[in-house]
Amino acid sequence: MKTEIITVNPDNINPVYIKTAAEKIKDGGLVAFPTETVYGLGADAFNPKAVAKIFEAKKRPLEDPLIVHIAQKEDLYKLAGDIPDIALRLADEFWPGPLTLVFKKSKNIPDIVTAGLDTVAIRIPADKVALAFIKFSDTPIAAPSANLFGRPSPTTAQHVLDDLNEKIDIVIDGGKTLVGIESTILDFTQNPPVILRPGGVSIEKLKKVINEVKIYKQDKILSPGMYSRHYSPKAKVMLVEGNGKIQVEKVKNLASRLNSQGCSLGILVREENKDKYDGFNVKSLGPGDDLTICAANLFSVLRNFDKEGVDIVIAESVKEEGLGLAIMDRLRKAAGA
Repeated sequence: MKTEIITVNPDNINPVYIKTAAEKIKDGGLVAFPTETVYGLGADAFNPKAVAKIFEAKKRPLEDPLIVHIAQKEDLYKLAGDIPDIALRLADEFWPGPLTLVFKKSKNIPDIVTAGLDTVAIRIPADKVALAFIKFSDTPIAAPSANLFGRPSPTTAQHVLDDLNEKIDIVIDGGKTLVGIESTILDFTQNPPVILRPGGVSIEKLKKVINEVKIYKQDKILSPGMYSRHYSPKAKVMLVEGNGKIQVEKVKNLASRLNSQGCSLGILVREENKDKYDGFNVKSLGPGDDLTICAANLFSVLRNFDKEGVDIVIAESVKEEGLGLAIMDRLRKAAGA
């Protein structure tokens, strides 16, 4: 299969290009498209045969459910039941945006979309190209990240092609994504609501709208991104947690030991520590006090280390507040920690 690349300017969207991608969805095809978080791999959520192609292209386990993307809040009622008022308040506050809400699913949703669960995960992306694509497709779009399963999520069209070229029909190139990590997933089938995956909306922001929210602590796969090892580059990731001089010394000692063993290394650091590892291959995640930048850069930097063919990536931790909770979730899973 030849993958077609459609380049779209988010600030001046040509509807002809979007309609081409939408027609492919209507024909049961696969289209990768940008969202504000990462690129998604979309299929018609009501077409189980099309959705099955997502799992095949990504080599994704069938027990890993997908997120359904819609373009307007009214479509929520076609997909879910038992929608509490507090969930609608969150939707009003954060949609379009990087928040996915989980409800009991309607009978309209094929089981393959939800991995046989009786729940469905739904969100409205904030990206202009994504919204136009969903509207022209005239159907909800089931879409995980547009990468091979377990790899770092794609934040550019080239990342998609690196993993899925000739395995999918179309890639809509809408430029680099803004948030850079996936949406927060909040489960409203539990009381109080439970964060199944931290992401682009922080727990601190959620708590400004809802009184109580918990973080999921069990092992059952209830949403995307819950495998203990995930988001992993080809290189082995070793996460060094902590801060200050002690953390830097730990990284230096580990890097020196591995270097003496002949390992090809990359070190992923906060910007303020970039000059503290002379002689090593160092890449900055971003300033430690600007987690928005760190989140936007995370998957790109991991993929860049892979392009250089390093054996091991040693990663510094970031503070676990705001987007830092989601960044650390991704780094721990990349390391299999």
